[in-house]
Amino acid sequence: MRGKRMSIFVGEADRWQHRPVYLAILERLKAAGCAGATVTRGIAGFGAHSHIKTADILVLSVDLPVVITVVDTPERIEVVLEAIAPMLAGGTVTVEDTEVRFYSAAFEGGLPDVRVGDVMSTEVECVTESTPVAEVVERLLARDYTALPVVDAERRVVGVVSDADLLESGVTRLSLSVHKAVGRSHVEEVLGRLKREGAVVRQAMTAPAVTVTTDTPLKRAARVMHERGLKRLPVVDDEGKLVGILGRLDILESVVSGHRQRTVPHAARLPQEHTTVGEIMDREVPAVAETAPLSDVVDRLLASEVKRVVVIDEARRPLGIITDTDLVRRVDPAERPGLLTQLRSRWNARAWQQVRRSYGQRAADVMTAPVVSVRDDAPVIDALTLTVTRHVKRMPVVDTDGRLVGIVSRPALLAASLG
Repeated sequence: MRGKRMSIFVGEADRWQHRPVYLAILERLKAAGCAGATVTRGIAGFGAHSHIKTADILVLSVDLPVVITVVDTPERIEVVLEAIAPMLAGGTVTVEDTEVRFYSAAFEGGLPDVRVGDVMSTEVECVTESTPVAEVVERLLARDYTALPVVDAERRVVGVVSDADLLESGVTRLSLSVHKAVGRSHVEEVLGRLKREGAVVRQAMTAPAVTVTTDTPLKRAARVMHERGLKRLPVVDDEGKLVGILGRLDILESVVSGHRQRTVPHAARLPQEHTTVGEIMDREVPAVAETAPLSDVVDRLLASEVKRVVVIDEARRPLGIITDTDLVRRVDPAERPGLLTQLRSRWNARAWQQVRRSYGQRAADVMTAPVVSVRDDAPVIDALTLTVTRHVKRMPVVDTDGRLVGIVSRPALLAASLG
């Protein structure tokens, strides 16, 4: 397999955000899904400043040369090179072509045989029980994730507060994704109301939290996540203190990364390789024609468990996909109040009538297109790769003629990875 070898030459004393730069680079490489990296500390050398540095016991240098070596696919090397470039105040980076003759990412079942600590993110935000809900909402609106661990004064995890918690407790009335789509003026109005009401995290959080440790096998953590229907798990040390976060996407990315690096012939070693998308897809998928009025789209969307409506042509080929966020973002501004009311209550006849009078908008006017789809006879690993690389949570499934036959989600892909 053709690959690239990147060598990063820095000094042991070089810093990035008050930390040794080589450690910061290692974390960045890990977060980017690299197969691995090695840090080598030199015994002597000189660099741009022409000072010879040595590890001689009599003249012990605290700034010896350090080399970080990474071997990965050419595409990933290009991505991580851009990510680490701003971290280098000095030093040298070389990239060379190389041939990978053997790579072994041991798999147990359908997941890499690694620990949670090898996959988790160490850059994790948290809140306390007394944190105002308005602050939580504001922070989550600025992020891609929808939950935060709740910790005590000793940083021990005591709960989790999520978008779903805020909705179920009645603190918020719409999902955060909808709030984002409406616009900043609406967000400011919501934040103002939350500040006036003075709600705090304690009133909305789920406790106790479901946690894992850095030493928990990834497969066990994935099973917990699947069985509990969770997207993120706080990672704690032996004292229950927060040290990281494990997301469902982190697990799926580790599967895809390990699969790409394997150079042995595929022998149906993984469930994802011998299970097809058609075996795990949901066949009940709401669909509408591109000319369907907006009221029909809203009706189908609110009645759907998959929270998606697929727009199809006369031959049932997918043209686009619609979520509640698409509706709010693209509907005529004059119709948004009625639509928001309907989304809040899940059903409201008066609001439905308001949306029904929309100014001629149809499904084609609010859909996201083109749509990322996958064949029903494709192995699950193909769908896994698509959800990771294209950042889609649910994909329409089509037959050999391109006709819509189902939909597949990340939870289903995770379940398939567990065998």
